[in-house]
Amino acid sequence: MLTEAVTVEVLLFAMAVFLFAGTVKGVLGLGLPTISISLLAQFVEPRIAIAFLLLPAVVTNSWQVYRGGNVMQSARKLWPFALSMSVVMFISSLFAARASTQVLIAGIGVMVVLWTVTSLISKPPTVPKHLERPMQIFCGVLAGVMGGLTAIWSPPMVVYLISIRSKKEDFVRYTGFMILCGTLPLTLGYIVGGLLDRPLAMASALMIFPTWLGFAIGERLRRYLGGQQFQKAVLIVFCLMGLNLIRRAVFY
Repeated sequence: MLTEAVTVEVLLFAMAVFLFAGTVKGVLGLGLPTISISLLAQFVEPRIAIAFLLLPAVVTNSWQVYRGGNVMQSARKLWPFALSMSVVMFISSLFAARASTQVLIAGIGVMVVLWTVTSLISKPPTVPKHLERPMQIFCGVLAGVMGGLTAIWSPPMVVYLISIRSKKEDFVRYTGFMILCGTLPLTLGYIVGGLLDRPLAMASALMIFPTWLGFAIGERLRRYLGGQQFQKAVLIVFCLMGLNLIRRAVFY
């Protein structure tokens, strides 16, 4: 049982992780799933790490969508991506209970490395207007498979948004919308698959508070920290963590 592994020590460690992950999200505006899962998966069962993330991700990204405004404009533009991702993510999340721990650890490691690499890409090739919808569906399906198994689906999302040359304000608004569209079916899939029972749901709810506190701290720190230098340092550290997860899965 997953809940048997949730000790007081694990909860305290997870709260510290979400405080840090929330702080980084406050500074950079992204990275909550990648940072929290990659840190927790170094020491606990990957399914526990993903379960802890679900409610903080729903709450924080709902707030991000609300603050970003223009929800209908985001929905009209990105519905092919959101729909394909949501359906595939729900289906693939049902297989998370059957996947071996080594497969999940390796998958998370690969996603973390992909996230760091795609975040460092400044300008991938531009997607022509007539290919935007097929590209949305392709990236949505890919994000759905990744997210359903590992709860990290930002690489296809980031590459697509950069490739259509989204403005800074649009990028933040679109990111919040698509992360929320992915988090909801992922949460439903974990409930249906029996991976989010009442004790884990309560633990996940507990993680909302350190996440919000970290986010508030990060927003204040953003005024004083050099954004690009901090972002590069974070990406390098987490790339190494992703490689370590892959090493663990291969040589376990």
